[in-house]
Amino acid sequence: MKDSFIFPIIFMLILVLIFTGIISVMYRLSEARIEAYKTETYERRILGTLAQKIAETEQSSPEDIIAAYPESFHTYVREIKDDSFERKVYKAVVSDSTVAYCFEIGGKGLWGTMQALVSTSTDFRTILSFAIVDQKETPGLGARIEEDWFLNQFSNRLFVVNPKSTEDVTQSYEFIAETQSPENDRQLRRVTGATITSDSVIKMLRDEFNYIYKYYGTTAYEKD
Repeated sequence: MKDSFIFPIIFMLILVLIFTGIISVMYRLSEARIEAYKTETYERRILGTLAQKIAETEQSSPEDIIAAYPESFHTYVREIKDDSFERKVYKAVVSDSTVAYCFEIGGKGLWGTMQALVSTSTDFRTILSFAIVDQKETPGLGARIEEDWFLNQFSNRLFVVNPKSTEDVTQSYEFIAETQSPENDRQLRRVTGATITSDSVIKMLRDEFNYIYKYYGTTAYEKD
């Protein structure tokens, strides 16, 4: 009776070990390609946030700049190495002149952390472009913060309005319903059914811009 139980168990264990081994080997074989894909996706996102400013300077189009990846990325984008600054920082360089910066930023949403990229003007006061890299919000609700209409609201928006403040240097924004039309520059449309997530995006930008501006804003060229 015992043997009737032992052999199926041993057989199942052998199968598990075999399939685990196969999966491990397959992962190892594809690991380099997976990492290469992650790197490419990330670099394309960085380039995407900087493409408009690069294109304006080069009298080209953002689409052409993005389509020329990876050559355009290696031509125009430089990572700034600064161990005392706790974020990844990139700059767009055209003809030896810095035309924009891109920062990796993060915050907390309703269900988990958020990671984003935000490009700024060279005085670190204006958002040029904004992209969500990773988020864990509810599909169909909070996850809609990745939609273009929501992100495009932040493009070319003055965000630092009080550079001399020792506390909050950012503009105060308010959300209105998604179906409404903004009546002034301080109003933004929230994602319907995702008030907390929408507010979390503003909080992330506010907190990160305070950190970025206080670190880079007054000494940009010393740290460049």
